[in-house]
Formats: sequence, structure tokens, C-alpha cells
Amino acid sequence: MSPKLVPVLVLILCALLLGAGCAAPTGGGGGTQGGTQGTSGGGQETAVTLPPGPVVTVPPIYEVEIQENRNHNTLHPDITVTFRGGKGQYILRNIVVTVSRSDGQVIQKAITPTGGDQYSVGDYVTIPGTTGKDQVVVVVTILGKQYKIIDMTDDFNSHP
Repeated sequence: MSPKLVPVLVLILCALLLGAGCAAPTGGGGGTQGGTQGTSGGGQETAVTLPPGPVVTVPPIYEVEIQENRNHNTLHPDITVTFRGGKGQYILRNIVVTVSRSDGQVIQKAITPTGGDQYSVGDYVTIPGTTGKDQVVVVVTILGKQYKIIDMTDDFNSHP
């Protein structure tokens, strides 16, 4: 490897690490709960409701991290939810994201694992949001048990 290439690769690696973000969002409840017509992962119309109950802390040996990001472009106010890894990565069986949009539509999609039946860091799903306040709920299934780990209101107008 060329000696001139090593510093460039180190700088690129540092930039990627800084841009990746390592913290999962903490969320307070909020928004409305109720069912309306929405789209499931397969694109078919189905009645979808937000999962009931409070946010639950996963036991430390099963922890997984999920990151939620909002695109602040008014043409595409998408919400992207990304799997970031964790101790429970290899026993994680399902990640379902439900977005209750400010226009009343509820959309639910599952993150599809890219490693066959195994989730990999960086697996994600993108759901179209609105330019208002949208509620984002993430439920994971670990060892057959469901945990609601995120329930937050994401305001399009609040910039980081």
C-alpha cells in the first residue's frame, strides 16, 4: 500500500465514524394513538394501529440500538429507522416501525434483514413522513417477546 494512501484512508475512516452517530434517540410519548388505513411492509392496504403500552427497557443482555432520522427536505420528509447493533443482535428476530403521520395516516413497515434471517448493522427502512409532527414507534422481537423500545414524536420543524 502506498505511504501517501494511508493518511487519506485514516481521514476517510474518521469522517465516516464521526458522521455515523452512535446514540439511539430517547423518546417521550406523545402524538395520537388510533387506527386508520395504512400500508404494511408488502404495500397492501390494511388497518394498522400503534402498539399500545409504554416504552420498555430491554434486559441488558438483549440490548439493541435503533437510530431514527428525519429528512428535513420539504419535498421528501422521510423518516429513516436504522438498526445499529447491540448485544441482542444475534437473537433479534423482528423490527417493526410504525409511523402515525400528522395527516392521520398510519404506516407500518418491518426492517428486512440483509443477512438472510440475521440483522446487520445498517439495515434500515424509510417511511414517508409529513412536514408536521409524526409519531414514530419501534417494536423489536427478541426470543419471542415483543419490546416497544421507541415511542417518540418527531417534529419536522425542529432542526437538530
